Amino acid sequence: MLKQIRSFVIVIALFFVWQIGFTQTLDDFISKAENLNQTGDVEGASKVMEEAIQKFPENSTAYSYLGLYRGMQAGQTQNFMEAGQLVGISFDMLNKAVELDPNNPIARFNRGLMGVKVPPFMGKLDEGIQDLEILVKMHKENPGKVSPDLVVQAYDFLGEGYQKKNEEEKAIAAWKNVVTLTPGTDLAKNAEQKISELTQPKKVEKIEKIEQKKYTQQDVQQLEQKAKADPDNPVLLTQLGKAYNDTQQYEKAEPVLKKAIKKDSTNVDAYKFLIETLGQLAGKGYDKRIYEDTDLRSMLAFEVTEYAEKAVKIAPEDPELRLLRGSIGVMMPFFVGKLEQGIADLNFVTESDASKELKAEALYWLGYAYQKKGTTYWIKVVTDYSKTEASQLAFQSMRPDIKHFDHAKYQAPFLSIDFVLGFRDELPPQTAVWIEDKDGKFVKTVYVSGFSGFAKEKQVNLSDWADASKFSDADVVTAASIDVGHHIYVWDLKNYKGNQVEAGDFVVKVEVAYWPSMEYQSTSANIKIGKQTSKVVVEEGNLIPYLEVRYYAIVQ
Repeated sequence: MLKQIRSFVIVIALFFVWQIGFTQTLDDFISKAENLNQTGDVEGASKVMEEAIQKFPENSTAYSYLGLYRGMQAGQTQNFMEAGQLVGISFDMLNKAVELDPNNPIARFNRGLMGVKVPPFMGKLDEGIQDLEILVKMHKENPGKVSPDLVVQAYDFLGEGYQKKNEEEKAIAAWKNVVTLTPGTDLAKNAEQKISELTQPKKVEKIEKIEQKKYTQQDVQQLEQKAKADPDNPVLLTQLGKAYNDTQQYEKAEPVLKKAIKKDSTNVDAYKFLIETLGQLAGKGYDKRIYEDTDLRSMLAFEVTEYAEKAVKIAPEDPELRLLRGSIGVMMPFFVGKLEQGIADLNFVTESDASKELKAEALYWLGYAYQKKGTTYWIKVVTDYSKTEASQLAFQSMRPDIKHFDHAKYQAPFLSIDFVLGFRDELPPQTAVWIEDKDGKFVKTVYVSGFSGFAKEKQVNLSDWADASKFSDADVVTAASIDVGHHIYVWDLKNYKGNQVEAGDFVVKVEVAYWPSMEYQSTSANIKIGKQTSKVVVEEGNLIPYLEVRYYAIVQ
């Protein structure tokens, strides 16, 4: 995506020079930014355009270029959360550009380009297509206002946008315009190839129904032998993939089922089994793979959604598939953007002639979906109207009851850390609990959430814990993410090296960071460890509204 966008920046940069009515000073900013962009310094290009906006605060073209460069930065980063933030900034700038001058062809083109190029789940595709259609209409009504090169690029992106919406006839018509306007060029040849792919007859084969049985490890071995002798047989590959699933060998199932689908793209059973596979892989939680790829689970979420979309397209009346896509839609994180579609799928199942079991499951997931929607409203109250009485009511509604710790289950001396997380976001928060001495020297991590613990410095959400611990004991104490509720941890009074600490003053710290609301709180409690039992309670803030630290001394 990034290389393709960069090549089109040159086109619109030339178009800007070709236009009449802008000052040379703004032209200088744009030229300087594009020179930086061509060297790969998109951040530098963005900063130049930010300077341009300071000088030309009402200039549509300046905002348009800044929006485009910020979008290109999103394509460069490997950090999924950062990419999402940059895309948000990009569209803020692009929207401002169109608002300032709805008839600015550069503003329309840039927003259209970004709308088509960002993933469809971001909900920008329809607007992007509309911008490009407006640009084409502007050219037809006033050819002198829009560069011919810009119109060709607009048709090319329109073809891509229409194809993403499965409007193949419109896509073909758009690419035919590219061929007509630029015959013999590489762009025209690419358009011809895309047209050919869409107009070729699609091969449809009826696949043998996969036997619905529970496979054993012995079945796996037999199917592996058969697949080895006939490696391109989609039926055998699908059976083997199901057998791997049944025996919980999901890492092996994934490539086998993907191969089955590649061999027969109408293989609904293979899609169903692959969705199960990816769901199991995504459900494993965070592990050490996150250090190598911090977006691993996010991309699994998009991948399983994509396969569910393809499967339903093949068999839209299959209630089992609609239930599958529906449950995925409501389970997936908010950024996948399939909640409403999931609700529609589940309603389809409840109104169909599906079995009672399928309808009951659909109703369960509908309840889950509306519970999730309710939480989203509370999050909006807390983040957008934080000073209101309603915000406090939302916190009170989410806050769980305080329970009490049963110290009789543990042998003194030890320290209990008893706290409440009082807020629910779209995703479980990142949380850390650790100990420091009175001088601020790190002693031990008691708990850290899976993503932060495994990603370490690759993705630091918990900055205080990261600075204190330097991730020295993260591998030992990292565990699944906790959410809103009451949580208790016990410290055995040993440091991260496994040595017993000496008596003295210590500080217990709890840090929590939420996304996407960006809510954050860090709290601490000072406690003395020695001959006497002691207790400290801290009640402040809404995210960690209650922290109780109690030291249990040896009874003399």
